[in-house]
Amino acid sequence: MAGVRSGVGAAGLMAALVVGLLVGCAAHAEDSEKQQRRIGEAAADRTEFVGQLVVFDAKQIALGELALKQSQDPQVRQYAKKLVADHRKHMKDLETWAESKRIEVAAVDLSASPEQQGTGGSGSAGVQEGYEERMVGVDKRLDEAVVDAKKDVKELQEKQGKDFDKAFISRVVDDQKDGQELVGDGLDTYRADAAFGLLLNHTYNLMDQNLERGKQVEKVVD
Repeated sequence: MAGVRSGVGAAGLMAALVVGLLVGCAAHAEDSEKQQRRIGEAAADRTEFVGQLVVFDAKQIALGELALKQSQDPQVRQYAKKLVADHRKHMKDLETWAESKRIEVAAVDLSASPEQQGTGGSGSAGVQEGYEERMVGVDKRLDEAVVDAKKDVKELQEKQGKDFDKAFISRVVDDQKDGQELVGDGLDTYRADAAFGLLLNHTYNLMDQNLERGKQVEKVVD
């Protein structure tokens, strides 16, 4: 009888171990899925950040090109020319970095209907699900940013002469300040990415130079 009881106990112990392993595997699978979703969500957040930078560059380029068409002030035109060159180069550098990270960046044309921010493919189902769900809100916010940029450009386009010069410089100075805040947040968020951090540091310095130069020109045109 003792032997029988011993056999039953061993079987029960084995069953308990099997159940425990199954529960543990299920919990591990659930944790893994959550982790994959978080990876996908983080990828979408980074895509949004890159998209915001692209919209920013596109807006500064559009403002600068508009100033070259409508302003007769030599200092304003010189500032606008450098603004366009700076942000075209920055956009190119940003696209090069994004390509290395397999982040698709759609061209933003402020003279046409809003472009959808490009999305990239990505790994497992959990990562893809997290990415796609988060991108629903990202696409909407980027489209809104494009619409807002268009409004600012159109509003400036309606001005002429000194009124245009003052409004142009004021708009760019305010934009560069906003851009520094955006880049500052990015430096905090992506400090672990050395290559991106280097690019963002360059971006911040570029904005700082344009901001300071803009303030100087602003005093002249006032």
